[in-house]
Amino acid sequence: FESLVTAGAFLDAVSEAGFARVLAIGAHPDDAEYFAGGTLARLADSGAVLHLVVCTDGALGGRGIAEVVKVRSGEQAEAASIIGFASHASLGHPDGALANDDALRAELALAVRRIRPDLVLTHDPRMLWSNYGGRAHPGHSDHRAAGQATLDAIYPRAASPNFYAEQLAEPGIEPWYPREVWLFDTAQAELRIDASAGFARKLDALRAHQSQNRDDGLVRGARSLGESEPFVRLVLRGAKRASPPAERS
Repeated sequence: FESLVTAGAFLDAVSEAGFARVLAIGAHPDDAEYFAGGTLARLADSGAVLHLVVCTDGALGGRGIAEVVKVRSGEQAEAASIIGFASHASLGHPDGALANDDALRAELALAVRRIRPDLVLTHDPRMLWSNYGGRAHPGHSDHRAAGQATLDAIYPRAASPNFYAEQLAEPGIEPWYPREVWLFDTAQAELRIDASAGFARKLDALRAHQSQNRDDGLVRGARSLGESEPFVRLVLRGAKRASPPAERS
């Protein structure tokens, strides 16, 4: 069952939830903007401070591009500015070979502990394929790895002082457990957010990824999906509770 959250209701819900800090985690440059750019723009407009982590270097994107990693890094910086991210970082893992291993989980746990987000947005790790336009579209292995690693980083790792204890020696780094996770890039959406008010910024951000937008492909793809963005919403804790459920091993 899907429910549509209208633009007005979205702002009301965000205001009520009080998402002060938001962390978006994508597998590649352009993923967060493509799947959730309109929603992220609205969150920025609502007063949330947005941060972006990209897991791979994007080296396998596009065709015939010299210094593709450098090019895509510059494009990501421009797109992040358009959406309204306060910071963006790339973990630099090889494109096409992302694995949900301990190195990635540790990096993502550190990002969660450093940023202390109320809300995390990332890929749905169950995305094996989707159907639209009368065709099946296989999901990307990097997307699934990024989504599963994010969930595994959030719990139990980022929340527990028993994981990556060396990180806690850094000033300002403490265990952290977000209030909610919204999974984009999903075939099992529970809600669709009317992101029409942020849709123009989303398209501008996608245009900033020039190396990937050949023949306006990214923009046309985003238009074909529509101005509402699908998510799975995971509510992890209330506004006052700062700790996760007890760990089980």
